[in-house]
Amino acid sequence: MNKLTKIILKKFIKDYENTKEPNVRVKYGFLEAWISIIGNIVIFGFKIIFGFVLNSISLIADSFHTLSDVITSLVVLFGFRTSRRPADTKHPYGHGRGESIATLIIGILLIIVGVDFLKLSFNRLIHPQVVKGSWLIAGLLILSALAKEMMAIFSIDLGKEINSSTLIADAWHHRSDAIASFLVAGAIVSSIFGYHKVDALFGIIISLIIIYVGINLSKSSASFLLGEAPSKDLVNKVERCTKSVEGVVNVHDIQVHNYGNRLEVSLHIEVNKGYALVTSHKIADLVEKKLFEELGVSSVVHVDP
Repeated sequence: MNKLTKIILKKFIKDYENTKEPNVRVKYGFLEAWISIIGNIVIFGFKIIFGFVLNSISLIADSFHTLSDVITSLVVLFGFRTSRRPADTKHPYGHGRGESIATLIIGILLIIVGVDFLKLSFNRLIHPQVVKGSWLIAGLLILSALAKEMMAIFSIDLGKEINSSTLIADAWHHRSDAIASFLVAGAIVSSIFGYHKVDALFGIIISLIIIYVGINLSKSSASFLLGEAPSKDLVNKVERCTKSVEGVVNVHDIQVHNYGNRLEVSLHIEVNKGYALVTSHKIADLVEKKLFEELGVSSVVHVDP
């Protein structure tokens, strides 16, 4: 984890290391969202003002890319607020998949924004307009790109810490904005030397980056919501943890259901044929207890003689 990330976590979240606690997880999401919202509003204001001053379509497109980051951060807040709601009769396994719904919304919003600005950029390429060049604005854009990259690193750190696809999705949104800002800076410098079409070309590149990120996020979140198979690493961890319990001869038919902030595991264990039924069930109880303590998963263990 980045040192700066750790300092911010210590400042704003008590027990920040206890990431298995649902309330701590939600605080991670809220912290990332609010820092993103405040930072992006400031950067958006700077970009939109100078975009119109310089008549730069790539800078205006990039400013709305930044504004879409504010919207996605609001979606992050919605996702984490939804996911922390307790289980009820209609949702016995909780609302943890609210985070993935938030990620899907983020992806769709990115695609819409990207397609809209792709049309505008193509129009500017066909009907070129003069773009005012400015070394100062180019320099400020590079600084904003570095700021966005720092926000991306912060979001990735938090996302990895709590295993949140939503925060990592938001991080890639920040990173795509950072790349876009570097490209816009290049377009503005090119316009100083009279290459005005570069602005439209970079606008197209930025739009394609936005669409690409949006498609990837949408695909990953949709796959999760449809019941994506668990990673081999997780299955291996469940198998190793189960086999470490005394009395377990073998384990098979491991099934994992991911509900966002809750994992439900079903598996079969084989025990010695000579064990009494009571002993076999005690072993199953020990397996369930160990899986919860070591991997944080709820499980149902079936015993095969």
